[in-house]
Amino acid sequence: MRTSSTTPVLCVDTTASLPAVYAPNPEVPSWDSDHWSNNKARELTPRDWYDKTGLSQRRGKNPVLSVSDGVLTMSGDQPRIYLNPWIKPDKRHWSLKEEKERLATSRPLRFYKNTEATVYYKRHGTDGPAYAGLIIGCRSSPNGHTSSELYHEHAHTYYLKFRHDGGVQFIKEVTHPKIAVQSIGKLFSGDPLPQKEWIGMKFVVYNLDTSRVKLEAYVDRTSKKDLGEKEVEARRNNWKKVGEMIDDGTNFVAETFDKVDGHRAITEGGGVVFIRNTNIAKAEYKFLQVTEIQTPVQQLFVPEDY
Repeated sequence: MRTSSTTPVLCVDTTASLPAVYAPNPEVPSWDSDHWSNNKARELTPRDWYDKTGLSQRRGKNPVLSVSDGVLTMSGDQPRIYLNPWIKPDKRHWSLKEEKERLATSRPLRFYKNTEATVYYKRHGTDGPAYAGLIIGCRSSPNGHTSSELYHEHAHTYYLKFRHDGGVQFIKEVTHPKIAVQSIGKLFSGDPLPQKEWIGMKFVVYNLDTSRVKLEAYVDRTSKKDLGEKEVEARRNNWKKVGEMIDDGTNFVAETFDKVDGHRAITEGGGVVFIRNTNIAKAEYKFLQVTEIQTPVQQLFVPEDY
């Protein structure tokens, strides 16, 4: 099926280290993981003190997150890394009560809304459930996924999943943990997500207007070995669009709690981007980057054979 879309033309963002599909918004600095390559092996406890922006935050249930030689390794029941811009001047994160008050009055500099998030992922072994895998969430809030019912309405997250079983999905979550699912198809010809291979994901989320949100999914699976800076730059044109959809408020309806509207598109969100996994012994991530983009002009999308 052909739908309205965009033709990707990779752009250079002077505040970021990797090429982006869409032109960056110069008013919002990009975030990247270059500090993972500073020859300082470490665990996030729960923050990465070498992240000068202060955004990095370890979250989840029994998570273990460590950094070495440019690679983030995650393990645990529900490991997550949040890029949480809600930071005090001393680079500590606001409490639940403080965050709720600040959400209503202001927003931080790196508030990511119209976003292009990029990361490379390497799976080790066959552990982890089929529904887990490479997962990016955008437009979340810092505490929407806590157990507190006072904050479950702040989940408001769009996800892109490259599942361990090979499936690709867009997910919409309005109140935690209920979701809506839009399946794109199988990414690896019906096979599970490959092991010990770097696989790139780009998840693009942006508003078309005040009531519609566009979601786009890209993959780079041309790497069969360890990734270096020069190799990434040489392969900048290997991104393939594998799916897209428009949430127009009628076609992507999430079940919710407390009569919260699950129809409406998530047009604002809470500025947070995060990566998660589930019941994993070891998963590696590299070249994570988040860029705020300018809203692109819509063009015709013809799905590629991926």
